[in-house]
Amino acid sequence: MSISCQRERTYLVKVRDGVRYVHNIKPVSERPAVSLAFVRKIGELEPKDPNYLFLSPMSVAEDDEGNIYVLDAKDFCVKKFGADRTFLRRFGRRGQGPGEFQHPMTIGVGGQARLIVSSMSSDFYVFDFDGKYVDHFRLPPYQGISPAILNSDRLVAYAFELRGENSRDNKILKIYDFKGQVQHEFGEPFLLETALRTWEANFLHITVDDKDNIFVAFTSQNRIEKYSGTGRLILSIDRALPYKIEHRYEQTTMDIGGKAVPTDQQVFTPVTRGIGIDGRGRIWVLAFQKAIRQDRPPKDFTMPDYLAFEVYNGSGILLSRVPLPRELVRFDNMTVHGDHLFFVDPFDQSCLYEFAVVDGTD
Repeated sequence: MSISCQRERTYLVKVRDGVRYVHNIKPVSERPAVSLAFVRKIGELEPKDPNYLFLSPMSVAEDDEGNIYVLDAKDFCVKKFGADRTFLRRFGRRGQGPGEFQHPMTIGVGGQARLIVSSMSSDFYVFDFDGKYVDHFRLPPYQGISPAILNSDRLVAYAFELRGENSRDNKILKIYDFKGQVQHEFGEPFLLETALRTWEANFLHITVDDKDNIFVAFTSQNRIEKYSGTGRLILSIDRALPYKIEHRYEQTTMDIGGKAVPTDQQVFTPVTRGIGIDGRGRIWVLAFQKAIRQDRPPKDFTMPDYLAFEVYNGSGILLSRVPLPRELVRFDNMTVHGDHLFFVDPFDQSCLYEFAVVDGTD
């Protein structure tokens, strides 16, 4: 084991067994190193062109030519738009046959011009960029959560085995090929008392870069990690938080068939809402800046008041924080591709918000 330690004014770095561990005390600069400029809103509640009507957009992906693919969960389709956001085509429909899906959740772009649509039932559907159905594979129950597509025609996803042992040997991430075969297992879980509680405590957001490096940010842990495309831990990041993280349960009741059934309500402190990598290799983590209970948000809760982007360089140093745009009242998830950020709102507006990354000096 080799250990080196370097203290800087804003962060502490340790290197152990080839892994870089970074503790960020505060941002390098209080001024944002980058900013977000509003580009457009895609989708309307009462559009003149029905192709711009979404029932419940759930996920968006962008290819290297700037085309975007929007998965509409309630319309059971994918809509493709050009780089100028002109509607090009739609494909997919509800059902169980080729080119059909049930309960779609996410869409991602892989190598070899492939689109992957995932579903709640751990089914994965493969299409080409023109919407032609290619293949289908299925993972075991509770596998394939929060998938990200690698360029090498593989996917990585949250995969702690709920029916497995509650131990560090039950890894939280797996890489699968497009036949559903496991290629690598990696990532140590944060353990609670039972496998179910551990499964709930290790939910995470995943993204990948163009070199198939894998980045994860845990929803209720002060933990950001980078892995190689084979699952080797490269970088581990944490930061000073202005609140304490809790992982506990409260006794409550649930109405089932008219009877009050006792149950445990998880009380986890939310820490992150998403992660992405921009065109310059910076890590964008959408993070809570104040403590909040997700099951009991304050009456005056607005996302821009509680969330901000933490922008890290490729070495894990927190460069600065970037305010969440005020245009975003509600959204479900965000995606970063190159110099574009997309926020998906399946709720009030049923639309996408597109922003451009504007560089400052860093």
